[in-house]
Amino acid sequence: MLVKHFESREAFYRFLKEKMGVFFREAYDRGFEGVFHVLYLKGVKAELLVPLAKRSCLHAFYGDSTVALCGSEAQLRDFCSLLVKEDKRLAIDILQKLQSYRKRSFKLQYNQKILPLGIKTAIMGVLNITPDSFSDGGLYLEPSNAIKRAVQMAEEGADIIDIGAESTRPGSKRIDAEEELRRILPVLREVRRELPKVWISVDTYKAKVAEACLEEGADMINDISGGTFDGDMFKVIARYGCPYVLTHIKGKPETWKDEPPIYEDVVEEIILWFEERLRILRETQYEGQVILDPGIGFGKLPEHNVEILKRFDELKIFGLPLLVGASRKSFIGIVLEGLLRKKTEPTERLYGSLGAIAPAVMKGANIVRVHDVKEAREFLALLDTVRTYGEF
Repeated sequence: MLVKHFESREAFYRFLKEKMGVFFREAYDRGFEGVFHVLYLKGVKAELLVPLAKRSCLHAFYGDSTVALCGSEAQLRDFCSLLVKEDKRLAIDILQKLQSYRKRSFKLQYNQKILPLGIKTAIMGVLNITPDSFSDGGLYLEPSNAIKRAVQMAEEGADIIDIGAESTRPGSKRIDAEEELRRILPVLREVRRELPKVWISVDTYKAKVAEACLEEGADMINDISGGTFDGDMFKVIARYGCPYVLTHIKGKPETWKDEPPIYEDVVEEIILWFEERLRILRETQYEGQVILDPGIGFGKLPEHNVEILKRFDELKIFGLPLLVGASRKSFIGIVLEGLLRKKTEPTERLYGSLGAIAPAVMKGANIVRVHDVKEAREFLALLDTVRTYGEF
């Protein structure tokens, strides 16, 4: 006897066809019957949903304005066919979220470049041209050193070079846009010239910096604030239509040490926050590609970061590319010290960093932001092979 769990329609279809001998057309039609979900709804009327759930053979649990529906995706679709007569908006919303959750491949397109996402996890190499970043502050402050490092990362397999000129480590101090541009523009121009085919991302939350860098050939903006630190950021990226990394954050770097973040449910709060930020972004008529980043370490305690990694697949509900950035972060050091009695400096956290990104990649991360490109590429070669085996 085997106990099996299928995470996709395609996997169950293959099982029915190859192991059970079901004719391919019937196997395809019944593919959703093997994919199980628990649908958790808040602010809904249990007296409306529960009877419909029972008619669809779903298991239902309910409390005050909350309902959990458990069953196969086929049963959930049958439930929606009944619900549409009572609450069309909710039925469509459920079906759209199920469809979004299943989406596994994406495409970034900008500046005559195309980056497919899904089969191979894309690598974003970190290039900090700052004097005070937590891991490599000062190493690449000199433009010539930064350019050499960018070329090295590209040779090692980086798909994207993420250039940042302001540290956002806990307790760091803010700099103005003029100083940030003074640091970043010489490096950006030279990296663009040296690496015309490589994607260049700029790590900034300032609209003025983003606009200047896009004018100089940057392909993507990576905003740790999700547009909350500068109200003009969404207007800029809407005007250029470039890919945009929308990152969740709580609080600000300069206050994290004094004001520890509090969450009732960290993943649920991130999802609600993303919904609101995406709604505001859409109002600007933005037509580019959004990449979502739950913001590991950005206003989170170690236990919050671990929970995000463990539940990373819940972020797939938006049907958008997902990015994870856990490389060398302090929570890894805390875990290593707690379990192994080993204190580590950021540069000593390679294996911990790879261990941190593994669950996120297996659960849907399309891009990993790392300092150690060569090692991450080898690690991901094996992880992607297992993750996608027989799926595409």
